[in-house]
Amino acid sequence: MTGGDLIALVRSCDQQIATLFGQMISITFAMIAGIYYFLNRARLPLKFFAFACYGVGMLAFFGMTLREANIKAVALASIDALGERDPVLEGLHELSHSWLFQDTAFFLNAAHWVLWLSVIYLLFFWRKPDPAP
Repeated sequence: MTGGDLIALVRSCDQQIATLFGQMISITFAMIAGIYYFLNRARLPLKFFAFACYGVGMLAFFGMTLREANIKAVALASIDALGERDPVLEGLHELSHSWLFQDTAFFLNAAHWVLWLSVIYLLFFWRKPDPAP
């Protein structure tokens, strides 16, 4: 692959990861709305069923995100292996080893945990307050 192809591949992976993460946020907010409006009063079997459905969707999106992240890692390794790089490839190479890439990866991973933990807390531990008199 040429340098331009590798840059396009890295950018394509970033776009796909952003789209998949947006979908994960969407299904989490849908789950939170469901919890607020009716699952907070449901019995435990229905809560477990709802969580299992949510979990399957989240794991599917998470698996696709990991696939894209691995493709991106291979593309970045290919850029690293190129002997002579043009300025754009060199900039991407340096950026991929910077604090920005590392911190972004950390916060993306942390966000996945926050989404899961927030749904678990709201579904199994949170109680909707009684309406004001």
